[in-house]
Amino acid sequence: MKKDIYYGPQDLLIGNHIWIFGRNCYIYGCNGFTKQWYKDNLGIDMESINLEKDKPIFKYQEIPPYLGYGSEEDSMGSVKSLMPKAPQPNVQKIFKNDLHILRFEAKLVSSNADDDNRKFILSFFCGDDTIQVYEVAERNSGRLPGKFLDKKKHINPVTKNYYSEKDMLLGELLLLGGHKFRLMKCDEYTEKYFEANPEVFKEASIYYVLNKIRTLGKGFPSIAEYSKDLMEKMDKNKDGYLCFDEFCTGLKNLGILLTYQEQHTLMRRFDKNQDNKISLQEFIETLTYG
Repeated sequence: MKKDIYYGPQDLLIGNHIWIFGRNCYIYGCNGFTKQWYKDNLGIDMESINLEKDKPIFKYQEIPPYLGYGSEEDSMGSVKSLMPKAPQPNVQKIFKNDLHILRFEAKLVSSNADDDNRKFILSFFCGDDTIQVYEVAERNSGRLPGKFLDKKKHINPVTKNYYSEKDMLLGELLLLGGHKFRLMKCDEYTEKYFEANPEVFKEASIYYVLNKIRTLGKGFPSIAEYSKDLMEKMDKNKDGYLCFDEFCTGLKNLGILLTYQEQHTLMRRFDKNQDNKISLQEFIETLTYG
């Protein structure tokens, strides 16, 4: 009958290989008590062996794309944790801005010619940065008025962040749910909100726009000379008035490039009777004397 052979202390020396359950194990170290036991009982001094460890391999797990269900914060919570928690809203911002709703008349930018006559009302809620879109339809137009896009946050494809109130300027193009909307007009409440917050909506500040025009007159002896030169170049028929489109075209020809919001700011300031004409004299006096 075959006699079983067992490992003994002589076999368990540092540097030896032993087989355990079919696996080849290498002994490279032991604790201080074991080293002292071998020295006292077997007269063997053992030193631990330093093994070179392989560098850990870190694999980047790509974040899955957002599928459109719920908010992106909810989806990322499931990615980062097995027990996700609901994202916490900015309570201070909600209390401060919850009553402010910016409303715009928006145009759907599309290659379909039938979409040119469609009218939309876009509402931006400053408390939580959500956007809601309604469609306004005339009777017998073949379209039903009502909610076009539910109230939710939308990612700005340029900044990769959510749209915020500073993005809500006239002329801006917004990508919402696969649709492109251009902001064309806004209500009076929104106009006054712009004017009350020039640090956020600088293009809606008449002082910012006038200073932008003044900076191009550095080559003139004074602002008065610069203003006089502007008036002579733009007022071709010498009647002292220009329609707004001619006024903006004249500024553009002189190298003064204004955004749609900046043009609207000028129009709001100098076309008080809304006849689409600007008094050059009033514009020059404001530009010269502030």
